[in-house]
Amino acid sequence: MADTKISALGAIDLVAAGDKVGVADASDLTVSKSATFTQILDFLRANNGVPTVVHLGSDYTNSTTTGTEITALSFAGLVAGTYHVKWIVFMQSVATTTSPIFGVNYTGTVTRMSAHARFPSAGVTAATGQIEDVNNPTTGAVWAYSAVTTASTTAPNLGPWTGVVAANVNCQLHIEALVVVSDTGDLELWAASEVATSVVTIVTGSCGILTRVN
Repeated sequence: MADTKISALGAIDLVAAGDKVGVADASDLTVSKSATFTQILDFLRANNGVPTVVHLGSDYTNSTTTGTEITALSFAGLVAGTYHVKWIVFMQSVATTTSPIFGVNYTGTVTRMSAHARFPSAGVTAATGQIEDVNNPTTGAVWAYSAVTTASTTAPNLGPWTGVVAANVNCQLHIEALVVVSDTGDLELWAASEVATSVVTIVTGSCGILTRVN
């Protein structure tokens, strides 16, 4: 095939993950090789702060006080470094007196970690711990927080709170962590119900965003 200037090539209709581009091998700049867009994206995520995004494709439910992993919202294959993760979730509870409980876990070795959960709470000047689905700033606009410095799995440590203002409606919660890890592992979100036999649901469309910052 004769050499053709890039400017003379036809335009691709839609870039696919497996499409390839030419690269010069840094170990020998006289050698040309190829890389897929998947490889390029993996490199950018690992080295330049490009986020990895996951989302929940079907509802997660738990009606026990024992935490389980929300597998669709986990991030696999982290390497040593510093990571910022944020999960934004739709949550429902079948009872106003039942709160969810969350935990952040890393399957490898954590050097440092700070995690918190926050949500709009009932209350005018102080949070009541009841999770609001709708909040009017003229009658109440207070955020409630929980913060921890340790990972957790079957015994989640973010929460519980007082409950929810309205049962069986979508409430938004943010779970966020800054984690320094020293080896390879998976970063996971775990959840449980405050009350045995009372269902909490993390609803389809909830998402997680992971960024390597160092």
